[in-house]
Amino acid sequence: MVDILAYGAYIPLWRISRDEIARGAGVPSAGGEKAVASWDEDSLSMAVEAGVDCLGEQLNPKEIDALYFASTTSPFKEKHASSIIASALDLRRDVVTIDFAGTTKAGTTALKAAADAVKAGSAKKVLVVAGECMVLTPSTDFEQVCGDAAAAILVGKEDGIAEISDFVSTIEPIPGPWRRSTDTLPQRFESKLDLRYGFIKSTVNTMQSLLKKYNLSIKDFSKLVFNAPDPRGYLEVMRSIGADVKQLQDPLFTNVGITGAAHSLLLLVAALENAKADEKILCAGYGDGCDAFYVETKKKVEELKGTRRATTVYVKSKRMLATYEEYLDFRKLRERAQPEYPRASVVKYWRDEKMVLPFYGMKCKSCGSITYPIGRCCVVCGAKDNYEEVKIARRGKVYTFTFDYLCGPGSAVGEYAALNPAIRVVADMEDGCRLFLELTDCKPTPEEVYIDMPIELTFRLMNERTNFRFYSWRGRPVRS
Repeated sequence: MVDILAYGAYIPLWRISRDEIARGAGVPSAGGEKAVASWDEDSLSMAVEAGVDCLGEQLNPKEIDALYFASTTSPFKEKHASSIIASALDLRRDVVTIDFAGTTKAGTTALKAAADAVKAGSAKKVLVVAGECMVLTPSTDFEQVCGDAAAAILVGKEDGIAEISDFVSTIEPIPGPWRRSTDTLPQRFESKLDLRYGFIKSTVNTMQSLLKKYNLSIKDFSKLVFNAPDPRGYLEVMRSIGADVKQLQDPLFTNVGITGAAHSLLLLVAALENAKADEKILCAGYGDGCDAFYVETKKKVEELKGTRRATTVYVKSKRMLATYEEYLDFRKLRERAQPEYPRASVVKYWRDEKMVLPFYGMKCKSCGSITYPIGRCCVVCGAKDNYEEVKIARRGKVYTFTFDYLCGPGSAVGEYAALNPAIRVVADMEDGCRLFLELTDCKPTPEEVYIDMPIELTFRLMNERTNFRFYSWRGRPVRS
């Protein structure tokens, strides 16, 4: 028996109206809005945020034995993004990390692998995180349909919130979207061919095989959760499988968009947020084939309600991008002047990993002060080599701030559009540590940045220098 122990999600703050995309691209609007990753976010950073939400303050990351990351848009072609995520979440050094990529069913495939590992006894707890930050061809339907988000699910053998069934999987190698190693943007065959002979055929057949395996009826399920290439695909599958449209979990198309490899897990999280005990939820993930399984909820599912932000909070917590041009700058899809940064040291990044990724500071054993970064001497009492390493608190308040017009992302356009100038703050964290941080997800105005403003840490892409991507923590207004 393998159970879901906890769940989490992350949806970026920024949204853009599809009417605005239609205006800028000169195409009809699909209506609603979609979630857009900020200029300093990608699939990796959002997966960390979903993992933070999943673990909350109650679960110990040191008890996790493996971390699986699923995405079609990993920032690295050769490098385990999952190892960086595991470090940022402060997992042990001896955990197993695996990246699942190349298909929009990577999220459900990663969950299957996690369940198999737990069932086989090679891991007691596995954290599955999926994130998607897609760069899409302008003026295509992809640009309006797809959004950015991440989801996380922790599985294990303990008595959890829902039991996971065995999986049924099928393959469908043609048709379907693809990206060659030389392609930046996704391509596909004619959309009707993809929909009818790829997605609908594969998803319906795999769901029917699952029902036959467990001698179940589609009416036995309170919700159906699956990813589709567009809104029409959801209704076609519901009709073909003989389900009532009321059984369909809200696909979050009107306010988030279709989020690739993360979408099935994101919708599963949304279904679990509102589930009651003893409900069955059918879940499927499509991409060059299909994975299907179901979960049966337990009494503990209601105990977890309200303890995670998940989709309930993050869907409502939003800000709108004003123009399509601003969206293009977030995506780096138009030529704009870019700042030239000095080289950065990958060696220092490696050396300071514990300070930079899991974000440890030092606590002086003489005076008890918590400071950051870690150094040999306490900056408060001067005690030398007499400290312990501690995690820095995630929340605090702004002590003072400045708008920096001269240095950093605030002085640039393009990659750093909408954040001019840079917002730099000194913050007093809840554990007493005073931090120097860059603030993101807000504009440099006295109405948005002020003394005693509540902030929280957020994992972001800091810069891209020396042909490497450097990640760490920034501050942001508390999302609620």
